[in-house]
Amino acid sequence: MLTKIIISILLSFFIVQTYTYSQTSLIGKWRRVNSKLNVQDTTDKQLKYGDLEIRKDSTFHIEGDSATQNSTTPGWNTGEEYNGTWEVNDNNRLTLRLDPKEDKMFLWFIITKLTKDKLVLRFGFDKNNKKYDFTYLRL
Repeated sequence: MLTKIIISILLSFFIVQTYTYSQTSLIGKWRRVNSKLNVQDTTDKQLKYGDLEIRKDSTFHIEGDSATQNSTTPGWNTGEEYNGTWEVNDNNRLTLRLDPKEDKMFLWFIITKLTKDKLVLRFGFDKNNKKYDFTYLRL
């Protein structure tokens, strides 16, 4: 189960870098950057697969892929939606605690960049490797 979640997150996240930030500037809707596109679409405010919403009430939502959710094909599928709570500590560490809380599943990232319009997260389990950076643009 943990492997499934980690792989799904790795496939759906592009993380952002920052040196100074506040939790209030992190709050909002973020569109995952598609590296295959020259121009990113942030005009469509409807959440799309991989988008991250960080809310003021310390909850978050990662949009899933409804095609895989509604699939009747048996087997392992990625593209699930994730919900839970989030927190940021003094070391720019973003922790996402996944629901249900009883499973005690979490993901953590280093915030490497946070501006008004851009968020870069680095997967915390390999925090020295830029290969796992996920970039988001604010919607």
